[in-house]
Amino acid sequence: AVSQSLALGLGETTSNGQMAKYGNALNYPTSAESVDSWLDAISLPQCKPAFKGMSVAELCKLDNATLLERVPAAGHRKRIVLALQALSAAQPAVSVEEKPKYNSTSSLYIDSTIVTPCTDEIIFCVSIVIHDRVEEGEKANKGEDEDPAKVGLFDVRKKPLLPNLPNDFSEESIYQVINTIYSVAAFSSECLVISLLYIERLRANTGIELRLSTWQPILLAAMIVAQKVWDDRSLLNVDFTIICTTYTVRDINMIEKKFLELLGYNVSVTASMYASYYFELRTLCEKKERAFTLKPLTEDARRRLESRSMSIKQELENNRRWQSTSY
Repeated sequence: AVSQSLALGLGETTSNGQMAKYGNALNYPTSAESVDSWLDAISLPQCKPAFKGMSVAELCKLDNATLLERVPAAGHRKRIVLALQALSAAQPAVSVEEKPKYNSTSSLYIDSTIVTPCTDEIIFCVSIVIHDRVEEGEKANKGEDEDPAKVGLFDVRKKPLLPNLPNDFSEESIYQVINTIYSVAAFSSECLVISLLYIERLRANTGIELRLSTWQPILLAAMIVAQKVWDDRSLLNVDFTIICTTYTVRDINMIEKKFLELLGYNVSVTASMYASYYFELRTLCEKKERAFTLKPLTEDARRRLESRSMSIKQELENNRRWQSTSY
């Protein structure tokens, strides 16, 4: 029932009896004396045991993996995330020294306080690759529209993926998109490497190029699939509606399904494939004079990735549909 209400974009009944969407009609508190009083204010007193002993400062630093463990109910978790956004936005800004610009166009600032340094570097490198691929796609097609039968579901002109981000296309805007998704999803850094691998496989297998109108949903679909393949405790598709607020869970399911169809359900990743993309990203980072702190996979991790991805590939081929809650 909770998932169904989220899929319809609905939230709670307000005091006047009208149905309010999460984050719109509800006024979340911008300050809190304690976690317990904050949970009372957002009408979730039943979640107090999950946050027992936690301070407000610790609450504001909560990552999605911990939240998923403490609050398994998707509806409650979505309300907490939106309320935390209101609470965190009202906190005093911390002044920092101006950071140097790192990318080729000298426009991208990297703030390592937003994500872990390891992931910060990966996002930086993936942003550059995606930017180059989109430029290649636009140049190759010379402004012609894509085949709607193949990429219609990925067209952000119909429904923006992240409507609050700037409309300009740059390495910085790509970085913001990836970081926005990661800041809530908090999946493993390795998922970004695997996501890029899947996007390149899509391009190679179908001839579909990344375009200004399609790269965001394609990137999101690749991230969703990658974290299901890599992480033992992956997010559900409904969790991504917290990030992409204009998308329902049905929208997320459909772009994931289309992405898998275009891949031919081939989500397998060998250790050598992963290593190839890993070292390409590391080399790119070093050329940009950035430290690359993500370590190569251990032998156990390589075996696990190959075994798990092949197992999921076989299951997808057998079922010919993606079980969004299975992984």
